[in-house]
Amino acid sequence: MAVTGFYGTRFLALGISALIAVAAFGWPRLLRVYRRKVSTVIIAASGALSVVAVGLGRGEPYLRYAVAAAAGAVLLSLSAELFFPSPPGRAVTSVTGMMSGAFVAVSAGAWVAANRTPGAADLVVAGAAAIAVAGVAAAFTRRPTVNGIIALVLGTATGAGLGHLFDSISWAGGALVGIVGAASVVTVTELATREPAPRHALAAIASGITPVLAAGVLVYLSGRLLVG
Repeated sequence: MAVTGFYGTRFLALGISALIAVAAFGWPRLLRVYRRKVSTVIIAASGALSVVAVGLGRGEPYLRYAVAAAAGAVLLSLSAELFFPSPPGRAVTSVTGMMSGAFVAVSAGAWVAANRTPGAADLVVAGAAAIAVAGVAAAFTRRPTVNGIIALVLGTATGAGLGHLFDSISWAGGALVGIVGAASVVTVTELATREPAPRHALAAIASGITPVLAAGVLVYLSGRLLVG
C-alpha cells in the first residue's frame, strides 16, 4: 500500500484492486455466507466499481462517486438472494454477510479518493505505512492488550516520523493519520480474537486485509480535515 501510493494514483488503484480480489475469495468463508461463489463475485464487483468510479470521477469530493458502488452492492446482494436462495433460516445472514463484505470493498475506494485529493498523497503513504507497522506490532506477544498498546504507539510514531519527513504535512498531521490507522488495526484484531480461528487460509487472509481496506475512509477523512 505505502509503495503503490508513493508511485501515484494509478498504481495505488491497482494495489487496492488486487487486495479486493484476494479478499473477495476469503470473505464468504470468513462471514459464513452460504453461496460463496456468488458472494465472491458481488464483493469483487462492488470493490472494482468503487475504485474505478473514484479513480475516474471528476471534481471533488471524489469519494462521492463511491455512492453508486454502495448502492450497487445493496442491489446485488438482495438480487442474489432472490435468484440464488439460501436454505431456510439463513437468508438474512447471507444477505448481511454479502453486504458487509461488499461495503468494506467499496470503502477501499477511499484510498484512491485520498490520494487524488490535492496535497494529501503523502497522507496516504503515511497512513499505509502506519497500518503496516501496527499490523506487525499487533502480533508481537501473546497478550492482546500489550499488543494493542504497542501497535498504537508504533503506528502513531510511524505516522509522525513520516509527517516530519514530508513537506506537505506536519508531524502532528502524520501522527493523527498514524493513530487512526493503527486504531483500525487494533479494533479489527480485537474483534477477530472473539471469533473462532479461521479454518481456511483465504478466510485468514481476508481477516488480515479487512483493516487495510476499511481504513481508507479514515485516512480520507483525516486528509479532508488536514488538507481541506
